[in-house]
Amino acid sequence: MGKDFLQEFINEATKENEARIAQEKRKKHFQELGRKGGLKTKENKKLDKVISIRMTNSEYEILIQKQEKYPLKLSTYIRNILFEKELKINEFQTDEILLQYGTHFKKISNLLRNREWNVFENKKEILVRIENLIGLIHQYLYSKTQKNE
Repeated sequence: MGKDFLQEFINEATKENEARIAQEKRKKHFQELGRKGGLKTKENKKLDKVISIRMTNSEYEILIQKQEKYPLKLSTYIRNILFEKELKINEFQTDEILLQYGTHFKKISNLLRNREWNVFENKKEILVRIENLIGLIHQYLYSKTQKNE
C-alpha cells in the first residue's frame, strides 16, 4: 500500500509539473508572438518642440472663434493652419456622411430582399440602382484614399 501511495503521489506531482511547464511554454510563446509582430504600432511623431508666441486679446479671441468651428484643440488647429492642412478637416466629415449613406442603403436593400416587400413591382430595379449607388460611393471613397497616398 505504501508503494501505491508513493507511486500515485509521484504521478500526480509529475502531472502538475508538466501542466506548469506547458503553461509557461504557452506564456512564452505568446510573449514571442508579441515581440515578433501583432498589430503595427502607430508611428506617432512626438511633438516635443514648444513654441510660445504673444498676441493681443483681440487676436486671441479671433483665433478661438475660428478654432471653435472645428473639433480640434487650439494647438492642433494652429499647426494645421501653419502647414496649410485646414481644408482637410472638413473632408473627413463628408466621408463619414457618405459611409453612413452607404450603410443605410445596404440596410434598405437587405430589407427589400425579404418576402414581405413583394408589393413593389419594380423591386429588382430598385435593388440594382441601390447596388450601383453603393458601388459609386465606395469607388469615390477608395479613389480619394488612393490620391492621398
